[in-house]
Amino acid sequence: MNLFRTGSLALVAVLAVGCSDPAGPGAPSSSTAEAPPPTSAPSMEPTGPEAPRSGDDGVAISIPQLPIGGGVDDTDAESQCASAGWLQNDLSPGPGVKVTGIRLEHPGVFGIVGGGCGGDAACAGFTFHAKGDTCSIAVRALGTGGKTRLFVEGKPECASASACRDLRDRVNPGWIDLTQPEGTTEPSTSETTAPETTTTTG
Repeated sequence: MNLFRTGSLALVAVLAVGCSDPAGPGAPSSSTAEAPPPTSAPSMEPTGPEAPRSGDDGVAISIPQLPIGGGVDDTDAESQCASAGWLQNDLSPGPGVKVTGIRLEHPGVFGIVGGGCGGDAACAGFTFHAKGDTCSIAVRALGTGGKTRLFVEGKPECASASACRDLRDRVNPGWIDLTQPEGTTEPSTSETTAPETTTTTG
């Protein structure tokens, strides 16, 4: 028997056993295993009060046609003064309804000069606080003939949106009739005409 050959085979067998993977052929080695992905912290819910939604109390409510009425000082004049007063006896304007706009049904018949006239305060920016309050609007006939109506819009000052809605729903719309005098001449193109609609904010 060749003892040298037998010893060499035994040494090879020992080395083969020592190099095998103790975890088995299917298990990944420690050098190639991937680390588990880091876990992220859960997102935090926002704190603090929510923003107010549209429609909650405090929302401004506009009345496109206030219950105003009145007349003009001189229907035969080219320049006229319209006096507007709160006429709805069963509806008080308190604590206040501020005028936010003045407009004409047919702007081509009259122009709104703006400002007050006849000794009354101007309607632009005026606040009706009680029945009988009046304001004034200076207007001018444009010489095109015909009639028109003047409307006043406003925004009430209310303790809540529901109170404003109640006031708006109970309004009986009013207006002031304007009639061009006979013989009114149409202004020349060189003249500056007044604005047809006046709007105030607040």
